[in-house]
Amino acid sequence: MGTALDNSIIRTLGADRSTVWRTLGPLGVLIALVAISAIIAPGVLEPDSLIGFLSDAAPIVALVIGGTLPILAGSIDLSVAGVASLTGVLVVALNPILGPWTSVLVVVIAMVFGAIQGFIHAWLQLPSFIVTLGTLSMLSGLSLLLSNATAEPVPDSDILVTYLADSTGGIPNSVIALILIVVVLGLMLRYLRLGRDIYALGTGEKTAMMSAVNAVAVRTIIFAISAGCAAIAGLFLVSITTFSSPTLAGNLLLLSIVGVVLGGTAISGGVGGLMPAVVGGLITSWLRILTVIIGVAPTAQNIVFGLTALFAVALTTDRSKLGIIK
Repeated sequence: MGTALDNSIIRTLGADRSTVWRTLGPLGVLIALVAISAIIAPGVLEPDSLIGFLSDAAPIVALVIGGTLPILAGSIDLSVAGVASLTGVLVVALNPILGPWTSVLVVVIAMVFGAIQGFIHAWLQLPSFIVTLGTLSMLSGLSLLLSNATAEPVPDSDILVTYLADSTGGIPNSVIALILIVVVLGLMLRYLRLGRDIYALGTGEKTAMMSAVNAVAVRTIIFAISAGCAAIAGLFLVSITTFSSPTLAGNLLLLSIVGVVLGGTAISGGVGGLMPAVVGGLITSWLRILTVIIGVAPTAQNIVFGLTALFAVALTTDRSKLGIIK
């Protein structure tokens, strides 16, 4: 009896340590990266530099937030970079038809697309990896087709893009919009049943379905949210660059996945959350700055992020839940 009690206490303490590490570990990594950067280049902590960093980080953080939800539910969305790039192309292509509210309608279109993608994945029981990889290829091809593989200036008449390009009280409006997204999604995950259902699916889908969790509906919703966040990330990008390009977000897919796992969200699902996603996105964005500061060539940066992704996945994967890794 005493041995069983001791084992239970040990397991509980181990779980508590794991929770503390997942919560405080990524935050500690972010602080360490900032400290190292400040030692090498003190100017990075000046107010203007920090504001510029937040503006540049907004697209990546938005992609990480959106990509976290499918991963929490045990799936993955690899189409986010394609959605972000296509968003900019559609804002330019549809502006003559839809006028100043084009970008808002494009976000809605993206969410409908994401919902369809999630429904196909869940209803037909197709692996999310294959479904979203296929749609990534189609979206990339559609972006090239609609843009004739050329960059185009974003119309000044688009209300949302113009707003995101501006600032309020010295704070970029893209950062304000990102905070609003975090608050809304945070309240949704905290107070709606959807939040509990997402974690239940990630922890064990069969058990969740036996507990009356509608897996098809939940995955349809979270893939819609993921695509919506990716579309907003695309708007953040075009508001910074002032032009659209069919490959504008082409290099952000790896960074978005790195951000998810660096924040402490387990790639195996069921562990993580919204604030870890924000921290992970900030870590990834700051890591880009650090690689530039220490002199890593832009052509070699993906090597750094690829190694970082492997290391982070190795630390966060719950092997006891997956059983055999294949």
